[in-house]
Amino acid sequence: MKTRQTKRKLSNVPGRYLADLGDPHDVILRDVSVGGCRFEKGERSFTLGSPIQIMVAGTGPHRAIVKWIAKGEVGIGFAQPLSQAQVDGFQASHVPGPSQANISATFSQINDTRPQRFC
Repeated sequence: MKTRQTKRKLSNVPGRYLADLGDPHDVILRDVSVGGCRFEKGERSFTLGSPIQIMVAGTGPHRAIVKWIAKGEVGIGFAQPLSQAQVDGFQASHVPGPSQANISATFSQINDTRPQRFC
C-alpha cells in the first residue's frame, strides 16, 4: 500500500485473531512490520476501521485496526507498534524458503483469550 508507514518483509508467521466477541481464528501472517501485518481473510467478513486483537507468533494479544481489505486479504495496523527486535525474531524463525510458499502451516497451541473492550 502506498500509505504504509513501515517496511514489511515476507514471512509465514502463525497468528490468531479475535474480532468482535467471536471465536478465535488461526491465520498465517504473510508479512509483519512494527506497524502492522497482512493475512488472508478466508470466509470471515471485515469492516474497515473495525478493532481486532491478534496474537503474533504466541505474543499478544495486540490491539489493531483493520486498515484495508483487498483481493482476499486484510491489512491491519497495530494500536501500539511492536518493537523491531520482536519483528526480527518473528521473521528469523518463520521466513519461508522458496519451496515452502503457499503450504499450510502447523500452529503450536496458543492460549484461548477473549477480547478486551476498547472503551
